[in-house]
Amino acid sequence: MTLKTGDVIFPEQESNVTIPESISIFGFSISFFGLFLVFAALVGIWMIVRESKRKQQNVEWNLTLITLAIVSAIVGGRIYYVLFQWRIFVEEPITLLNLRGGGLCYFGALFGAWAVIKRYCRKKDIHFLQSADTLVFGAAAAAPLVWIGCAMVREPMGLFYEGVFSVRISESYLSGHVEPAYADTLLENARRVGNESYVSVHPVALYGLCCSVVIFFILLFFKRKLKVQGDLFSLYLFLNSVTCFVLEFFRAERCYIWGTGIPVNCVVATVLVITVTAGWLQRFFEQKKPWEKQL
Repeated sequence: MTLKTGDVIFPEQESNVTIPESISIFGFSISFFGLFLVFAALVGIWMIVRESKRKQQNVEWNLTLITLAIVSAIVGGRIYYVLFQWRIFVEEPITLLNLRGGGLCYFGALFGAWAVIKRYCRKKDIHFLQSADTLVFGAAAAAPLVWIGCAMVREPMGLFYEGVFSVRISESYLSGHVEPAYADTLLENARRVGNESYVSVHPVALYGLCCSVVIFFILLFFKRKLKVQGDLFSLYLFLNSVTCFVLEFFRAERCYIWGTGIPVNCVVATVLVITVTAGWLQRFFEQKKPWEKQL
């Protein structure tokens, strides 16, 4: 068993640590991104089983839902990425199927899973919001592991930044793996370190990891306090949308609305935050009406 080390060095200090890119077992190379996706799925399933039993829900139904969610999230996340980064795949369409190096978008995964699960719940007469409140715990528990996998394959690429927590990406990697428009901008800030030129960038995956851990503990804190079905699901949407909106400003590679310079993730995140907030406000004012009538 051997580790294939990448050219990412973190943090930018005198004693650097090289982050491994993949592991070789009996001559078969396994990407850490794919490996951590598997770990994330297992942790998510364990959490959902645990929550289903606690809430006395049908465990078999929820396991079916999470299986559908995992598959549809991967497909939806890839479609979303390809849809807004289609220029990358024009010359080599076969790379559409290569998921080992990343290339999944959160909102695509969310909408893919959402659409399939909601359709299945309607077909089987399962309460969607009740199940969604349980499934988000699986998603929240799995998210930190997904971010670790993203960090291993340098996804998502950050903007130029030199500081204590910056990650150094080699010039050779940027030239060979990053879209030229983004790579050229980053390489303007390259500097020589030993025998290789590096660019220091924001560790976006680390930011995402920290945010996902915080989101998980927030959900853990509120799971017994929020009594209305769907509240945990909407809270999860709100927190993740805010996180995605903020992280977009640290990313070098962004998905833009066609023909504009508007990041599509920021637009989607804003719409979700407004929608969730509007739903909370509507319920708040509806709950006040009986008191107003009595007065």
